[in-house]
Amino acid sequence: MPLKQVQRRIEEFLCNGEAMWKIRSPKAGKARILVGHHLHPLLQSLHLQYPSFMIRDTAAYPPLMKTNKLSNSLKYLTQTYLGYDIQAGVQDPYEDCVATMRLYLRMRNQVHQREDYPQASDPRNRNNFAPSRQSELERMSPEAMLATSRSDYYCWCLDSM
Repeated sequence: MPLKQVQRRIEEFLCNGEAMWKIRSPKAGKARILVGHHLHPLLQSLHLQYPSFMIRDTAAYPPLMKTNKLSNSLKYLTQTYLGYDIQAGVQDPYEDCVATMRLYLRMRNQVHQREDYPQASDPRNRNNFAPSRQSELERMSPEAMLATSRSDYYCWCLDSM
């Protein structure tokens, strides 16, 4: 099957009959959330663009990463968070797909305290302290410092709401 035909079929499935330009608005409508592990290179190789707010990549989700730049392998994440082994011997794409979906669902179904402004796009969630403002940080109370250190990523638990 030619690449253009593959691209069209994937886009039709992901967009679910909705125009790509409509998906780029905050109200996603009928478009599907794309769940996977290490999706960026796959989308790049297919020359596909999909809105980042509709992608749930287990390799790029901050709570599942080693550091802010390094991701864990799917094998490690499955063993750690789901409690079973995958990729023993031969790597099976179906097994990887199921493990990724289970990992996403586990993270999405986490229950934790809701904050007043949970969205990553909310300016109150940003830590905007430059090194030149060090003295201002030193004068802050612990509560005020905690308020500036809110997470700046979209929590997947918000998908279930």
